[in-house]
Amino acid sequence: MKPDADVGGDSSGKIRIGKLLARAGLVSRRGAAEFLVAHDVRIDGNRVHDLNFYVDEQTLGTHLLSVDGKPVTLQAAAEVLLFHKPRGLVCSHKHQKERGKELRTIFDALPREYAAWFFAGRLDVNSEGLMVLSNDGDHIYALSHPSQRVLKKYRVQTTRPLSPAEMSRCLKGIIDKGEKLKFEKMTPGTVPAEYEVWLREGKNREIRRLIERLGVFIRKLVRLELGPYQLGTMAPGAYQLVAKIDPHASA
Repeated sequence: MKPDADVGGDSSGKIRIGKLLARAGLVSRRGAAEFLVAHDVRIDGNRVHDLNFYVDEQTLGTHLLSVDGKPVTLQAAAEVLLFHKPRGLVCSHKHQKERGKELRTIFDALPREYAAWFFAGRLDVNSEGLMVLSNDGDHIYALSHPSQRVLKKYRVQTTRPLSPAEMSRCLKGIIDKGEKLKFEKMTPGTVPAEYEVWLREGKNREIRRLIERLGVFIRKLVRLELGPYQLGTMAPGAYQLVAKIDPHASA
């Protein structure tokens, strides 16, 4: 085979190059085509141009993947990491500044081996709770894209108790900045001014925006569940590897 030849193959029992790149944390599967054009991607020294290139999953660990001349570790299987994001961290791979001060990211709180992983469940800097990270971009897409309608559960503490009419408004939905905001489900918690809230889409700061439209503010917001994954008793800043679960297993 010529070094720069397009390569392909039978898909039976094999993994496609796009998914392989996603597992390596290099790019999402949707961006694989552009990635192949922009970078010198090789498997065992052979240049890969074709998205229909497959690698036998049973022998994945025996192949050498390189990008722009640098070796990349091939993951034999998708891995999933649960992380209890504390307040004060930004959900981003890049550092951001607020009022001239550089904010720490979630990856500053995790070992370097996870620095290129994809994440689902973006939370604002003042919120905390469950986030799911993975080297499998397809899995993160299935967990996080609005079209997948994966259920997410939160515990919300407000500055005052909500009336039944206000809770009803949260369930029926309101329009804010041209977007309809609504809770899939909402139940009172075990103490006054505390609620459990479920979302399907999770628009940007949806819970805070909706509650604030009622003239109420949030004291604390914690995500408890994201699809089939649960925060459980994990303390803020804690993380653990878990088995991969179908995102719709709990739907």
